[in-house]
Amino acid sequence: MSSRGRPLSWMDVLGLSLTLAEEIRHAKPDVVVAVMRGGIYPALVISSRLGVDRLYTLEYRKYSDEKPPRELWSEPRLLRDEVPELGGESVLVVDDVARTGSTLKAAKDLLESKGAGEVRSAVLVIRSRDMFYAPDYYAVYMRACPIFPWERR
Repeated sequence: MSSRGRPLSWMDVLGLSLTLAEEIRHAKPDVVVAVMRGGIYPALVISSRLGVDRLYTLEYRKYSDEKPPRELWSEPRLLRDEVPELGGESVLVVDDVARTGSTLKAAKDLLESKGAGEVRSAVLVIRSRDMFYAPDYYAVYMRACPIFPWERR
């Protein structure tokens, strides 16, 4: 494990997800969209806690598939979109971590193009307070890179 990262346990993820769910409760989203892969875990907890049955996924990538050092693209690239057309529904986009907010912004733009009404975003961890696009909700700020339980081998 990297000495520069901060490991989070499954219990940490659950606790942060439940904290977010309580904070988001008043927004009453109609749809939850998880940004794969790490966003699926908090999205499942949040959607269940809020009683939102419609859960969809988007997958973006910001790095090439090449061997390290991998190229960092200027914009996230959409790999998979499983979200249907949205008829004015309010949407909550959920991801595990945000550093610049570029993936959240790309997801918001895509969902608005599909007819979403209000689009809000939530992440477990933000890594910067000076983001290109900040989420509406976050559970914790961390300078160190979080190491989520699904990332450990």
